[in-house]
Amino acid sequence: MAYDALVERNISVPRSKVFAQLYDFGGIKKILPEAIGSCECVGEGIGAVRTIALADGSGTVVERMEAAHDDTTFAYSITANDALPVENYVAVVTLSDTSDGGTNVQWGSNWHATGGASEDEVQGALEGLYNAIIDGMEAAG
Repeated sequence: MAYDALVERNISVPRSKVFAQLYDFGGIKKILPEAIGSCECVGEGIGAVRTIALADGSGTVVERMEAAHDDTTFAYSITANDALPVENYVAVVTLSDTSDGGTNVQWGSNWHATGGASEDEVQGALEGLYNAIIDGMEAAG
């Protein structure tokens, strides 16, 4: 099955550290400090729910950790949202080692565009977001 939005990149951070950043579900503000106003997380591990308030005041996004396996696979879904023009959103992040000790990150998602947004607009916005998160993970090391 193809993803509606997909970014694939290599970064210099080891896979275990990238996975740890993803698994720190309430720590998204460490990765995206400019974009995240606040993040409150309830629970830990699979089933944890985080509520993210965007820094620009445009709304909140509630996400649930759906899967976390073997430092290679991480998945989450949006369960409530008044900030992004999507519904039925599920994302999967797949990590693999690169030959130089870094990580290949594949961040893909499936969703339906809402609120009059086109599929292309949403795809571009989400791919921009994934690139910003990956940049933040690399910078945080």
